[in-house]
Amino acid sequence: MPRRDDDDPRDADGAAEGEAEERIVVIRSGGFAGLRREWAVSPRDDAAAWIPLVEACPWNEVPSDATARDRYIWRIEVHLLTLHHAADVPESSLTGAWQALVERVRDASE
Repeated sequence: MPRRDDDDPRDADGAAEGEAEERIVVIRSGGFAGLRREWAVSPRDDAAAWIPLVEACPWNEVPSDATARDRYIWRIEVHLLTLHHAADVPESSLTGAWQALVERVRDASE
């Protein structure tokens, strides 16, 4: 990582101080071995293209799965323009809009 001057008002990702970082993060954790994997995108230039995917997710209706031992949990965090969401989605509920968003983030981060 390039070294930056302590007087530089930008953070390590190049965002100016006081400027919110636009980022979508997907973290898969759990499973039999308890492994953790993370994917992230910073869609600064094409944020508008991500909004329909983010808005399609049922953020206020995330089901829990108490029987999900040894299954993955997907942590999805969105900080995009005026949208700020976070949800822990059990593997059994990763369908529809959730699945589309996760797949897009994974594809874009590779």
